Amino acid sequence: MDFDEELARLTREPAGAAGTRVSLCGLPDLREVRSRVAESLTFGACPDGRFGGVMLVIDELVGNAYRHATAVRELQVARAGEHLLVEVSDHDPDVAAVRAGHPGSGRYGLRLVGQLSLDWGVRLDRAGKVVWALVPIQGFPAT
Repeated sequence: MDFDEELARLTREPAGAAGTRVSLCGLPDLREVRSRVAESLTFGACPDGRFGGVMLVIDELVGNAYRHATAVRELQVARAGEHLLVEVSDHDPDVAAVRAGHPGSGRYGLRLVGQLSLDWGVRLDRAGKVVWALVPIQGFPAT
């Protein structure tokens, strides 16, 4: 086994176990947000495509928060078995607007989130709401 293969093998488990938090206060550029998450999830190794669905879900949930929520707080991505739990929090307690993303509503992004996720939803917390999605890691565990 060459050095690159060994490095990839050694980083798979930490990368799969990795999680990250990104402050969304100040509305950082979506490209920067994705970059920070990708770096955390791949543990410094070259991205291998396992996180493509997760990145699309992150893009949609953070973008929606930027467009529709008041005082966006944080993005959190955490390992949940063979999946990643993506959570975007804000200070707006209105969950009805998010739940209105049913078929026919014109909210194609939330339908995409539904197709890429095992499940997704919205819940209230002490400071507002959290929109979440449970996304499978493509091909996990990597061989």
